Amino acid sequence: MKPEHSIIFLTFNQAELIDQRLDEVDQYLGRRHDFEVVVLNNGSTDRGVGLALYARSMLVNWPMILGSPKKNKGFGPGFNHAVKLSTGRIIYLISDDVKIFGDFIDSAVGPRSDEVICQRIIEPGAGWNDFPELSVRYPEGHFLAMERDLWDELGGFDPRYKPHDYEDVDLGMRIIKQNKIMTAMPDLPIRHLVAGTIGYTPERMEHTIKMRAKFAEKWGLTNEPERP
Repeated sequence: MKPEHSIIFLTFNQAELIDQRLDEVDQYLGRRHDFEVVVLNNGSTDRGVGLALYARSMLVNWPMILGSPKKNKGFGPGFNHAVKLSTGRIIYLISDDVKIFGDFIDSAVGPRSDEVICQRIIEPGAGWNDFPELSVRYPEGHFLAMERDLWDELGGFDPRYKPHDYEDVDLGMRIIKQNKIMTAMPDLPIRHLVAGTIGYTPERMEHTIKMRAKFAEKWGLTNEPERP
């Protein structure tokens, strides 16, 4: 019997972070019998990550699915891959730098099949989502929940934004274009440890600028300013 809920994590050379997340899942959701956990070990070069995940999967009392591509697929393509490994009707895409404080499942399950749940919506005027023609309202990508059918209808994350940045902006554009709904739930029992996985560096900034140009090209927008 398939579980109702699939909780999906990516990790890359972050054994401590993913171990903390799995501890929290066990603590706050471990009594439930309606979920599975999928962890994509996203091309980690630290062999200890895979060994620790395998050992954990032997100990937990809930279904745990492990994926281990040889190369890092990036954020969006990595989640696309992980969703294919999952079996639940409702999927939760959670960054491994999102600390869990409680059972988020009951809070995040919406009544609508056309609704994307997030913790925070980035509104127009944030800078990176502003273009001369329009400003894109989008769900911040560290926590997303929706029915699998909606994920498939939206097409998942666009793999052109690799390894990261702008995949959530692009998803927001498609949510708007397809007349779907995004709902922010700021009181979810989670906290994003911002950039705990990737970090902010000058190199990251340059990469984000390149992804902005790709986004503008895809949607026929004027890429001004090029460096918000």
